[in-house]
Amino acid sequence: MKTRLIFLTIIGLLAFSAAASAQDQEQKEESKVQYTSIIDMLRRQPGLQVGMADAGVMPRILIRGIGTNTDQTQPLFVVDGVITDNITYILPNDVYSIEVIKDGTASIYGMQGANGVIEITTKTAREAAEKAAKQAREAKSLARESKKLERQAAKEAKAAEKAAAKAAKEAEKAAKKAK
Repeated sequence: MKTRLIFLTIIGLLAFSAAASAQDQEQKEESKVQYTSIIDMLRRQPGLQVGMADAGVMPRILIRGIGTNTDQTQPLFVVDGVITDNITYILPNDVYSIEVIKDGTASIYGMQGANGVIEITTKTAREAAEKAAKQAREAKSLARESKKLERQAAKEAKAAEKAAAKAAKEAEKAAKKAK
């Protein structure tokens, strides 16, 4: 009787666990948002006010309001480290990250960053950066290994030189004894 009760309890727990797992998977799939354009992605960023515009045309985007030195309101767009005026060509699936800079850290861009900066990193640039970092690590490792082998070869050369000098002395002694 007890074994039957334990067996039924285990089956019930497994069924409950499977149902909860399926529900979690459904919630994860629903939480993934499909964007139609980069502008839709920007609308979801906190601190941005994005106006309406036609497809392919940059809308008015406000981060910090209207600048004091000029009537310029657009923030500076930096895509993979390159300053650009129009970002509508970027596909949402290509975007790795978007960073909105609206405080003093935008000063690294000078007056261009006075109205804020939107830095966009694409997946291809991220992959290239990771590949370059990996190659740099490998090159550093090879350089270390090369130095290690160089030191080892120098030690072996010194040891061979000492052995040759010792053999020469012994040969000289043998030659003196032979006379």
